[in-house]
Amino acid sequence: MAFTTGTSPSELGVQIWQNCRNELYSLFPQLDGAFASLTCAPDPAAEGIGTDGTAIRFPPLELLRRYGEDPAAVRRGYLHMLLHCLYLHPFPEDPPPLWDLACDMAVERVIEGAAVPRLALPDSPVRRECFRLMGDGAPSAARLAGMLEDGAFPFPLPELEAAFRFDNHALWRGIRDRAAAREKWSAAAAGAGRGGYRRGTVAGNVAETVRMPRRGTYDYREFLRQFTAPREELLLDQESFDQIFYHFGLETYGDLPLIEPLEYQEVSRLAELVIAIDTSGSCSTETVRRFLGETLEIVSRRENFFREMKVYLIQCDCLVQSVTVIRSPEEWRRSCEDIVIRGRGGTDFTPVFRYVEELRRRKELKDLRALLYFTDGDGVYPREPTDYETAFVFLRRSDKMDYVPRWATRLLAEGLTEGEGL
Repeated sequence: MAFTTGTSPSELGVQIWQNCRNELYSLFPQLDGAFASLTCAPDPAAEGIGTDGTAIRFPPLELLRRYGEDPAAVRRGYLHMLLHCLYLHPFPEDPPPLWDLACDMAVERVIEGAAVPRLALPDSPVRRECFRLMGDGAPSAARLAGMLEDGAFPFPLPELEAAFRFDNHALWRGIRDRAAAREKWSAAAAGAGRGGYRRGTVAGNVAETVRMPRRGTYDYREFLRQFTAPREELLLDQESFDQIFYHFGLETYGDLPLIEPLEYQEVSRLAELVIAIDTSGSCSTETVRRFLGETLEIVSRRENFFREMKVYLIQCDCLVQSVTVIRSPEEWRRSCEDIVIRGRGGTDFTPVFRYVEELRRRKELKDLRALLYFTDGDGVYPREPTDYETAFVFLRRSDKMDYVPRWATRLLAEGLTEGEGL
């Protein structure tokens, strides 16, 4: 980034925030209204960087020092403060104990879930363990405050504050018209998670338990067959097993049965598959059940997969909310008897693709050939093509299909019984 030379620390500080905002906007264009709601105000007398819901107030020299040490941490800090406002953290009516720390942990979990390399921080054992204990999804600040009160995180409070704090929350206490501020940021949050293909970065924290879905009615075999690979696999043919030959060996040689050699046959199937399910607020509970039913149809057909199969089922709104690894149809039937739907926030498809790349980098996915994303189409699509087949699957025809990028495939489920795509 280039800064204008010969300027004061205050002006340089404003330029830093503007550059941070521009970079974040390129990553999260659906937050355009939120970015416009927060200005920058240098204040040499300020006690640390913070926001009052109107502006980011900062001592210029401290900002220059922190930016010089770690630009990514400052970029992340901008998003950290913006999410505080979108989640209405600065405007509580009756905050519980440890509210400030809980709010910091909540927004950091959201940012971590987005898995954006340009916002990555150095590895921290404290943060890593806390994220693990938070579980899937994005727990609310109120829930985290309760977990902190119960001692759910095995670290002293000063260590937790050092690991998660970016901004000084003292400005929150000085907000005069909290009702107006809440109304302003409630509208900004609704705009970020509502309608349009660019919408969807405010994560949901809703969990719903649904009954086991019925199997889907559509046949995906023709589509998936395009991406299968040949491999020799052991086939057990019980019908051709010769019982007479088997017992003859026992009678003639004692405990030595005579059996025919095992047979191998070359078959073309899938070893790995990723199925993503859109659990954002624009998809009703019944729609998500239908998505799960279609998933059950795919996984239940043994002819789709080798015996050693690995199917990643990912629930995602604007971050990865839940991941289930399925290794057999029976395992999936058991796991989906009372499956929990997690999400109900805005829609951003890109976190799934970042998560898949991380799985490939760690060699947990070694031969991925296809990804199916069940959605209503209302979300932020990745710009770069994948080197595996990506198909966005719609349950019904919609003008939102036009938002699917050209490099991806559009599938209409009602046409798949005839192997029909779009």
